[in-house]
Amino acid sequence: MLTTMRQMFATTFDHDEVLRDAREVGAVLRLRDIHPADLSLALVQCAMGDETRSIATARRAFFIQTRYMPEESSFYDRFTAGLVALMKRMFDNALAAATQEQRAVLATALRDSILLDIEAIDGSQITLPGSAADAFPSTNEDHGGVKLTATLSVLYQTISSITLTDAKTHDRKALKLPRWLHGQLSLLDRGYADHGLWATIEDRQGYFLTPLKASTMPRIKTIRSGVGQAHVGQHLDGNLRYCKTVDVDAEFTVRKRGRRIFRVVRVFVEHALPDGRVEIVGLWFVTNLPPDLFSPDQLATIYRLRWEVEQLFRTLKVVGRLDHLRTANRHVIHAFIYATLLGMVLSHDLCAMMRRCRPDIEPSPFRVTAILLGNLPTIIAALGTRKMTAVLKAFEAALWREGVNPNPGRPYRSTTYARQLACNA
Repeated sequence: MLTTMRQMFATTFDHDEVLRDAREVGAVLRLRDIHPADLSLALVQCAMGDETRSIATARRAFFIQTRYMPEESSFYDRFTAGLVALMKRMFDNALAAATQEQRAVLATALRDSILLDIEAIDGSQITLPGSAADAFPSTNEDHGGVKLTATLSVLYQTISSITLTDAKTHDRKALKLPRWLHGQLSLLDRGYADHGLWATIEDRQGYFLTPLKASTMPRIKTIRSGVGQAHVGQHLDGNLRYCKTVDVDAEFTVRKRGRRIFRVVRVFVEHALPDGRVEIVGLWFVTNLPPDLFSPDQLATIYRLRWEVEQLFRTLKVVGRLDHLRTANRHVIHAFIYATLLGMVLSHDLCAMMRRCRPDIEPSPFRVTAILLGNLPTIIAALGTRKMTAVLKAFEAALWREGVNPNPGRPYRSTTYARQLACNA
């Protein structure tokens, strides 16, 4: 693991590689005293460190790393479209080079399945000050906002893609699908209730699973359970009499594509109330997963895995403090966001290394991210020196000591759901 970590850090912040990329994207015209690799590292440290997220803090971090304090105006002038392009490229490069290690429990559950991966998709708003509202309009007129739309691989626990838009952009418009989705299951929330989107996923050889909006009333075509056969051809609405679990095929209207048949199910699950009581509620889902391979109960269990992307946003906002940006400068906002995402990719990479070394443990992305950020300046300062091995050994020890599930007897929710899925397969 030491060798893999050394390579990851050395590659990500390699001075020659970063300088070459910086020149290609126009992040630097003359090198002078501010090297883009040092600047990018200062941004990552500032974006996810303990101090206020600001250019002044990044400037101080740069000084601590290089022992050179640039003029305030000179440092501020570095925040350009070119710097944003450089930070995005570093994020993309780190994502492409990240360790790919399947989570053992979920891989077991999917072993004989038609699914190659499960991807949780969602968007989250980053609140900006009111002065940023012109550049980044929000649904709240009192402040601006950026929408971060993320696709997270649940099987590999890595970010698959990120899209940045203003907060006012609808979830559906912010989502960019790859051209090929063979064997991938997309877990979507109600913000992506678009029949055309579902048809596109199916046309690209993918699968989807999403809650059915109450206002959606498709026409029943085939009934497997839960509704009397006399209701074939009727609309699926609240006026019908349902019995226990519902599993039907229904016809949906797709704009400019005619009509498509998708599967609709209703399952009953336990829901914890704030006062500690538990109630049984019926949940409706629509999907194109085949009924002979996935039961309604399995669909409900799989959908719970979408909680993983919620955890990603929680880490980005709690550890990365994305909501703490207090500027209206577009380039500063984007540069800090990509710096935060770069730190998150490194954290996910470390979790994958830990799973590869010890498949029986559960690394905590939240804890690993916090440990990484506390040690990143020391690690980078030791790159290429005799201290590197000792620094990485101390860092690895901290990961095994503090970066795993502190209570193995109580596995994380995702592991519990994966085990349920494996048992019901």
